[in-house]
Amino acid sequence: MGALSNIDPTAVAVWASAVVLFALIAVLRAVFKLNFSLLTVLALGLGIALSLVFDGQVDSLNLLGNIYINLITALVAPLIFVSIISSITYVGSLKKLRSIGLRSVGWLLLTNLIAIVMTLGVAIPLHIGSGVKLVDDESTAGFLTSQTAPLDQVILNFFPKNIVGDLSGNRVVPIIITATVLAIAIVSVGRQKDVSIVKRFFEQTKNVIYKAVGYVVELTPYAVVVLGATSTAATTSKADALLALLSILVLGFVLNIIQAFVVNGLLLKFVAHVPPLTFFKAVLPAQTTAFATQSSVATLPLSIRQLGTVGVGADVANFTTPIGTTIGMPGCAGVWPMLSAVFTINALGLGYSPVSYVALAVIGLLSSIGTAGVPGTAIVTATTVFTAVGLPVQLLVPLVPVSNIVGMPSTMANVSAAVTCAAIVSRQTGEFDEGVLDSARAGRHRHRAGVVVSPAGGAVAAPVVPVAAPLGAVGVAASVVASPVAAGVGAAHKPVQPGFAVTPGLSLTLHRSMLRVQADDDADDAPVPVGACGISAHAATAKAA
Repeated sequence: MGALSNIDPTAVAVWASAVVLFALIAVLRAVFKLNFSLLTVLALGLGIALSLVFDGQVDSLNLLGNIYINLITALVAPLIFVSIISSITYVGSLKKLRSIGLRSVGWLLLTNLIAIVMTLGVAIPLHIGSGVKLVDDESTAGFLTSQTAPLDQVILNFFPKNIVGDLSGNRVVPIIITATVLAIAIVSVGRQKDVSIVKRFFEQTKNVIYKAVGYVVELTPYAVVVLGATSTAATTSKADALLALLSILVLGFVLNIIQAFVVNGLLLKFVAHVPPLTFFKAVLPAQTTAFATQSSVATLPLSIRQLGTVGVGADVANFTTPIGTTIGMPGCAGVWPMLSAVFTINALGLGYSPVSYVALAVIGLLSSIGTAGVPGTAIVTATTVFTAVGLPVQLLVPLVPVSNIVGMPSTMANVSAAVTCAAIVSRQTGEFDEGVLDSARAGRHRHRAGVVVSPAGGAVAAPVVPVAAPLGAVGVAASVVASPVAAGVGAAHKPVQPGFAVTPGLSLTLHRSMLRVQADDDADDAPVPVGACGISAHAATAKAA
């Protein structure tokens, strides 16, 4: 009885309920073929309901949530490293690399600037914070200040000093720089010597990592149930302390949602020329996961994965999206620092001039460079801004609970901006595939989990569900199209090779350097997006018939 007496009945009930919800999700997925995006949103709702039913006593589920976050985070560094090397060596153009890189940084910073201007434009006229008494907590302020770094240290941290340490610490910018330099070296040497073995090594390693990412990402709906429950419990437990700060809490939610969907929606429509509803439907699992985990880094594999379902090129998705976890970040580095600053300025009754607010905006924009895409980033960024403009850091202390809650929509805004910028850069660099976008617009954006190429008497033509992926860059083995190709290759929607069919009910075509897979409606499919999680795990080498 001693051991049994230590068992918490509530915890047992919570776990039993979670298992039932997991079973429900499995049934909805396997039997009713529920859309992956809808399934993820439903999982979030189930998690919130679970927390409310048990009055927030769901701490025992933290174990499952942390396991998922650890698994997905463990794949981030190798995913970025091999994806960038593989993409650059595949492209083979330093000019194109410069174009993608400069556009990516430019658009990411622009989205943050928009968030800063929007927040100041709303918060200043509303006099947010006026009449509020803030607690002066020097001890906690010292901890917050210790989490920031001087500008020279921030710049120094951009550059790698130990690739093993950078990989183990998920330091995104140093990883990107190391991978880029190595890839450029491979391309340069390749102009004089054969480096095909090196290229194949990174390509095949990327395929393996993408497949591993796919396995973990498939757990997302189940993990969101747990993360939704624990996040809700943490939020409701702070309700009493937040009543006096309700105005900044509500405004933080509203501004982040506007930034995530309205601002990015306008950019998608008028700059990327992508239907916003189609795009947001595709990336909804990434947005939902960002909301629940409060980590752009933990959401990164899913963000890259979902971009492939709307036609964003793998080269851009694998380059722009990781940068978006540390540069820009309009939610955590735009909306929240500006909102906190205006709130504090009004609470203290300080007379800020327009020039002072312009300086505040510039500092906020600069502080968004090198921001870590992990939970708690918003309050650290706000501390950096406060220190730079001379506002008392200790007055941020009572805003910490609010920051923890607003971190959910803030992270969603960060991820939304990163994937939107990827779409824009993909469009501007000619890496966008209209065929995949058309399929997503028609609601046919789910892709077959495995593709097997085998000799057959003729090509199967079933142009119902087109799926496209850059050849040799997204998990489709280059050897699939290595054999001699008939005269029609390169034209849109023509077979790769007469006499080759993809079974069952699939065919391969080349279109603008994209490998297109077409499937019939009756075939068993799974949400394996192009541009990330790999069509090629089961792709066989095509041999002449």
